[in-house]
Amino acid sequence: MKKVLRLIALSLVLVMGLVMFASCAKTLSGTYENMDITKSGTVLTFEGDKVTFSMKALGSEVASFDATYEIKDDTIAFDFDDEDVDNDWVKEAIVELEKPVSFEEGEDYIKIGGEKFTKKADK
Repeated sequence: MKKVLRLIALSLVLVMGLVMFASCAKTLSGTYENMDITKSGTVLTFEGDKVTFSMKALGSEVASFDATYEIKDDTIAFDFDDEDVDNDWVKEAIVELEKPVSFEEGEDYIKIGGEKFTKKADK
């Protein structure tokens, strides 16, 4: 009976450890942007495991998509909620963005697939 209790206790400790390890996944927070001189580009707003992609042209938002993401080692992968997307070109772009790509994080920037996004200062 004591061996059974020890096994159960050890199993519970292992399961709790795995849950804690799994919940320590790398996440980002804040807003990052990749804008050109005409204020056109992409703005990424991270909160927990969620991200909002905002596409801007001449400073005005032209499209916005929500996704979840996962960072593993030096890659990042996105999972978009594309049920409401009816544009074939946009659907193709989303499929490409859902493939894991290289990821790098610096002090005030991130690089996703080689594209640099600068962190905006918190207000």
